[in-house]
Amino acid sequence: MDLNTQEVHLSHYWNIIYKRWKVALSILVVVMVGTYLASRFAKPLYRSSIQIQIERENPNQLTVDDLFGIAASDQEFLQTQYVLLKSRGLAERVIDDQKLLSDPNFYPQGIRGKTEAQIAEARESMVGAVVGSIDAVPVRGTSLVEVSCITTAPELAQKIAEGVGESFIRLNNEKKFESVQKAGEFLERQIAQIRADIELTRRQMQQYNETKGIVTKEDASSIPFQRLMKLTADLQNATTQKLEKQNAYDALLRTNAESVTSGDPLVSQLTDEESRKQRDYAQGLNTFTPTYPTLVALKSSIEKTHQARMAAIASAFARVKDAAHRDVVSAQQSEDQLYAAMNAQKRETVSLSATAAGLGDLTRTLDSKQTLLDTLEKRQNETEVTARLRGSASSNIHIVDHALLPTGRFNVTLLKNLQNAFPLGVVLGLAAIFFLEYMDRSIKTPEELERVTKFASLGVIPAASSAGGSGYGYGGYGYGRGLAKLRPVVDAGQEQTGIDLLPHSDSRSAIAEAYRAFRTSLLLASANSPKVIVISSTFAREGKTTTAINLATVLAQMGKPVLLIDADLRRPRLQKVFRGKMNIGLVNYLAANIPLDDVIQETQVPNLSIILCGPTPPNPSELLGSDRMKQMIHELRTRFAFVIFDSPPVMAVTDSIVLAANADGVVLCVHGGQTPRDIVQRAAERLRQSNIPVLGALLNNLDLQQYGYSFKKSYYDYYQDDSAQKKDAPAKRVG
Repeated sequence: MDLNTQEVHLSHYWNIIYKRWKVALSILVVVMVGTYLASRFAKPLYRSSIQIQIERENPNQLTVDDLFGIAASDQEFLQTQYVLLKSRGLAERVIDDQKLLSDPNFYPQGIRGKTEAQIAEARESMVGAVVGSIDAVPVRGTSLVEVSCITTAPELAQKIAEGVGESFIRLNNEKKFESVQKAGEFLERQIAQIRADIELTRRQMQQYNETKGIVTKEDASSIPFQRLMKLTADLQNATTQKLEKQNAYDALLRTNAESVTSGDPLVSQLTDEESRKQRDYAQGLNTFTPTYPTLVALKSSIEKTHQARMAAIASAFARVKDAAHRDVVSAQQSEDQLYAAMNAQKRETVSLSATAAGLGDLTRTLDSKQTLLDTLEKRQNETEVTARLRGSASSNIHIVDHALLPTGRFNVTLLKNLQNAFPLGVVLGLAAIFFLEYMDRSIKTPEELERVTKFASLGVIPAASSAGGSGYGYGGYGYGRGLAKLRPVVDAGQEQTGIDLLPHSDSRSAIAEAYRAFRTSLLLASANSPKVIVISSTFAREGKTTTAINLATVLAQMGKPVLLIDADLRRPRLQKVFRGKMNIGLVNYLAANIPLDDVIQETQVPNLSIILCGPTPPNPSELLGSDRMKQMIHELRTRFAFVIFDSPPVMAVTDSIVLAANADGVVLCVHGGQTPRDIVQRAAERLRQSNIPVLGALLNNLDLQQYGYSFKKSYYDYYQDDSAQKKDAPAKRVG
């Protein structure tokens, strides 16, 4: 297993968000409230709108786009018009047409006394204000566009909105007339060129006849020649028909299915039915909420009708497409047959007149050019006549509703600001969450503990608050959320309540089961089951004493003799948990040479004995490293199945390292979510450099709910559900 690599799942990011969701929520609330207050007390805004209708250009007028085959769809055409409505060029025309620079509501400085250059500069600087105040929103399903203007003055909003509509119509007419004029000039040049080509072709035909000595096609009366001409004409017609049908089929594929099948009876019926239900639903919303049963049923009926309508459109369109495809195939077959017949007839007439073929080519070239000339002259006449008849009054843009003077404040701005502020608040909240997570250098998972210490993870001891034991305390300090709090020192004769001895007082609790899992991992940590175990931590208040007490308790529950020794000679705490003789203990044995049996005391836990600290010595390290200490450990191995030492922290003093040199191994306790990674890493490195055998590391006092452990609900709640049935029973006291 490579401890330097870590696979990251999406659940990891979700746990980070879940852990600090209150931070994100607070930031979101602050952003939303700030946006609301800023919008609510901002300068009043007024909105005026004009509704215009935009249609396609008149198809009878030829433009440059028509000449070069540039044909945009209706949607592209309308999207272009929407962009033009908010263009800078149109804004400049509105400023000039409506004389906005002379309006104090728009330009308070005014232009009186300014030069032309200064006026042009002022107009350029105010174009952005006009563009920013305009909004063009298409009316769904129609060719109507609602152009609105939002300003701080109601008269100015009406003036700009009306000016946009009028200037846009004039601009469109000017562009259209200019486009028609360019098309006419282009046609004139093309017509002149084709006439010159026709005249040249005629001279070439005359020279060809004189050189070859043949007569024209009209004088050629031979049956093969006439038959060939007939087949040629039929082939041209067939080719034309095939191209027409192919073009029609291609156009059908590009055409919207709804427009093609609009005449289908079933489609028309379903369309009318869907429209009727939509109207009924819209009318119902005026009276009821969308969750009203009738409206819910009507909404479902609308969806079904819409699906049926789309299915009918698809079926009708498929029939039309199949018919068009059959026409293309039929035309292709006719063309192939005529082409084969013409080739056969051509081979028959080759011997009749080889030069007539060249003449036919020239004749067809002349005819095609003549046809093209006639077409261009006709289109030119149509364009000129239509442009003269309709002139500038011919417009595809019409004003449907004129702009009205706003009578009240425009309050949609508040809603838009809140809508824009919400995603901003969410992004800022998430950014704050991940920034705090990045700054949090504590260890929160067993995998992270293994990666930092390079030691095996022996388990996770949950915090009492996250394992359903909020009533428990952690020895001298709170074993739950929040900062550790000192608790008054109790007399040795008083009963101790809290998480200490919890596996004995409440063996079916979630925390008790966690210590039993820790016991199993510890016994399997090495090939030979360890007997003398030192419990230590990086610094104080990481739960090493509680871990030593509860580990000794769960080991004693196996039915084997266990001895718990308070080797923290500087800050002993076992006498606060167990009732016993406080004036005699490990220090007395090591310093006064009293018998070992005199310092061993029984406890209320079956199979568990303890050795308290006794009086505080001036030289703890020397006592723990003495030969008498080694002799005591050797003797205890023969009398007890397990010997557990509660030792001082590794980073504070060297007592635990001196003591661990004579033990089977050390268990390093780490406060989950509190102890920094670099401190834990230095503690592990100190143990490693001292050649101390380390059995593993224990992640202690970890808030499972805060750090999103998914197994908490499925594992620890198994015991909580059972113990919840006994919550009314009197709590068992440690005695």
